[in-house]
Amino acid sequence: MQGLYAIVDLPHPHGLAPVELTRAMLGERLGGGDDGASVIQLRAKQATTAQRVQWLAQMAPLCRRAGTLLVVNDDLEAALSGEADGLHLGQDDPHADDLPTIRARATAAARPSLRIGLSTHDLAQLRAAGRRSPDYLALGPVAPTRSKANPDPVVGMMGLLDGCRVAARPLVAIGGLDQRLGVRAIEVGASAVAVIGALVHASAERIREEAISLSRALRLAAAPLELDEVHRRIPVLPREQLAELARWGDSLGVHVTMGLPARFAPRIEHGRPLYRPCDVIDLVAALGKRPDESWDDWRARDGESTGPLVQLRSRPLH
Repeated sequence: MQGLYAIVDLPHPHGLAPVELTRAMLGERLGGGDDGASVIQLRAKQATTAQRVQWLAQMAPLCRRAGTLLVVNDDLEAALSGEADGLHLGQDDPHADDLPTIRARATAAARPSLRIGLSTHDLAQLRAAGRRSPDYLALGPVAPTRSKANPDPVVGMMGLLDGCRVAARPLVAIGGLDQRLGVRAIEVGASAVAVIGALVHASAERIREEAISLSRALRLAAAPLELDEVHRRIPVLPREQLAELARWGDSLGVHVTMGLPARFAPRIEHGRPLYRPCDVIDLVAALGKRPDESWDDWRARDGESTGPLVQLRSRPLH
């Protein structure tokens, strides 16, 4: 689950039908391209189960052609109808705290691979939801949103960053996200970005253009960073030691000794050290650099005694 998680929210304010919205949100993926929604969720709070099942039947062939997951919000019966690939539940939805029952019913309905996602709104909920072993988690709202009458408190980008560091499953950023904030959400570690408002337009063509643009921006934001770029962002560590850290990045001892989160995982691929954007964020945080200061200010403040990572400049990891 990566990239654009597009939500078909009904009724549509401009009267577009679910199949029109689905085709538009899939963007270039319908023609074999890379850019468009990798997940589409049907969210129809005022509809009946029968209506949702009918819409899912119309949307499913397009999603399958595009290789896109089709998820239904809050309706287990609709999810078991045979057309949806997954079910997304909020904190207060039926069976949200009893996933074994959902999985047993899915197996009995010949849907053993039905994916289950859970929304959360703070770190305590995120940890509790992770213990239920869903297929993915969602956290938000990251920014103010108008898609709910009584939204939960905003967690902000720092709250999302904390959530990405502790999430036991792929994490979807939700709530008030446009392209700029969506890119930042991917950079801090979200697997995907759920979008409603940024894809609400009067024409299907405009929605398609926006879905392609969003998807492309999120895909580029998730691209691994070459060593030269990592060194540009962290100039206080020599390139050789950044490369060495990539070789030892999966070592638990390195994580514990240097105060890095478990998700920290730069790698060597075809002889090239590669860092994810979130790896760079975690490394900068472990060095003790504040978001609002330059590296020169960091050095002047306490750059020579910030913590174990500074030792990288003088000795190898092994």
